[in-house]
Amino acid sequence: MSSEEPEKLSFDNTDFKFNVAYQSYEKAFAEATPEDREMLNEAITKLYRNEITYPQFYDALSDEEGRRYRYHRSKINTTRKFAYRRAQRKANNIKRHK
Repeated sequence: MSSEEPEKLSFDNTDFKFNVAYQSYEKAFAEATPEDREMLNEAITKLYRNEITYPQFYDALSDEEGRRYRYHRSKINTTRKFAYRRAQRKANNIKRHK
């Protein structure tokens, strides 16, 4: 590694998604150690050059932060109104006659 501390990079880009990613980069850069700043600079540069995608950028950002919540969608079971009512009636009959 080099002896001098990495500086925050700046880019001229008017893309909304990139600006939001850059704001996340700025926030993480302010709180990071010099080693982490190197990694952050590399990640934002790759994003600017379109070498990585936005999810990959945020994954790289969160590897150091450890704060990113991964949302895993579970299957949502649905029933039709008629089938739901029939099942409820059946369950109530069984409960009532026990």
